[in-house]
Amino acid sequence: MRRLLAAVLALGVWGGTSMLAGEQPVVLTFERSAAACKSFMGFGVEWDPGFWHGWNLKAGVTEADWELVTGRIARMKVPVMRVMMQAKWCLRAGGQYDWDSPEMKNARRYLDVCQRLGITVILTDWGCEPDWLKAPGIANVADPKYAEAIGTYLDHLLNAKGYTCIRYFVMVNEPNYEVKDWGRWKKGVENVAAELARRGLDRKMALAGPDESNDEGWHRNAVDQLQKTLGAYDVHRYAQPDEVRSGRLEAFFRTQWAYALEKDPQAGAKPLIVGEAGLCHPGFGAATNPRHLDFDYGVEMADYAAQAANAGSWAVSAWMLEDSSHQNFTWGMWQGKAGGFALKPWFYPWSLLCRQVPAGSTTYRPGKADPDLRALAARSEAKDAPGWTICLVNRGAKPRTAVIRTFEGGAVKLKHYLYAKDQAPADKDGFPVPVQERAGDLQAGVEVTCPANAVYLLTSIDRR
Repeated sequence: MRRLLAAVLALGVWGGTSMLAGEQPVVLTFERSAAACKSFMGFGVEWDPGFWHGWNLKAGVTEADWELVTGRIARMKVPVMRVMMQAKWCLRAGGQYDWDSPEMKNARRYLDVCQRLGITVILTDWGCEPDWLKAPGIANVADPKYAEAIGTYLDHLLNAKGYTCIRYFVMVNEPNYEVKDWGRWKKGVENVAAELARRGLDRKMALAGPDESNDEGWHRNAVDQLQKTLGAYDVHRYAQPDEVRSGRLEAFFRTQWAYALEKDPQAGAKPLIVGEAGLCHPGFGAATNPRHLDFDYGVEMADYAAQAANAGSWAVSAWMLEDSSHQNFTWGMWQGKAGGFALKPWFYPWSLLCRQVPAGSTTYRPGKADPDLRALAARSEAKDAPGWTICLVNRGAKPRTAVIRTFEGGAVKLKHYLYAKDQAPADKDGFPVPVQERAGDLQAGVEVTCPANAVYLLTSIDRR
């Protein structure tokens, strides 16, 4: 018995062992040949500049609150963020610009944080056609004045202010809804591309698009008609729960990326980005997520992350970081001032993915599919964060045991994290802490047991 127990401990088991229970474990092997993405940008979040806007000022937000929020971002080590921009924040009548408007000062505070922390920013101008986005003197997105305004404020941000963190720019959020006319939007993108080239800004950042949601025709049109203009492809997906549970979400993303890779000869070098990631439930809307406080939402989002990454996505940006971003908003990983900035359950798994899958990692698909067990592996060669991270998501009603094997190994210290309904260990600030730390050899095999409806993450990456 002592030898058997020693063997069990050496394998790094948590939550029971298949050897003792008489069950056959699932063997999950991650081979070098099964790379999904060799330049993974990371699991990120949307962070829209609303913290210092009127509704939050009335709620009494303080600099200490801001430090709490930005401190969390720093601890999460968020690698990539999608950030809102609006031309009307700076454009004034007669083609004048106000760089010190309250909205621009607010936006710069956000960009300051991203610049300081080395976060890649996908800056997204939300458009100019709906009433709440109209800017003076601009008729629509195809108006050359719109492109001029975008070029002017990007020149200000990239050159005058030196925001090298802005690496990608999206013209219009979900244009299939906001513009509705493909031809007009396409003309706007071409205008912006010409404006950026005229200013030399195309050497500092790339255009991404189409940023569509629920209209894959726009994605195919973008690949077919704008492949010489776009330097990255991005789509949004608010998946139905059964699409995620069944594993069909991975097939959805595979289809979108396969079209780009087949039709665009340069697509292999272009990021394939999930610009907004979330789940669609009855009663949900742009501002409200009826399940934002549910434990299960965290499991579903981890499942979403694994499928999107295994499909070959380069980045997955969750909607959204925190509730202060918009008025009467509930999509965040934590509440706003009225809720004391309290963390929500799904913060736990998503913050782990942000932190433990560094930018530049290679993601790998598992060699064996299982209807209840989703798996994702990432290998980082970063000097400050080398190692492996493996995430398991058990969608079944019973605990599942898996033996995890990678193509390279050696004895390493592995931290084991668990997000389960009755156990999700955290420190005093609510950040995940390991349920155990012990040596293991991923090439030889590490056996773990993930409880039912839970997320299990093990990592050899030691991030300070």
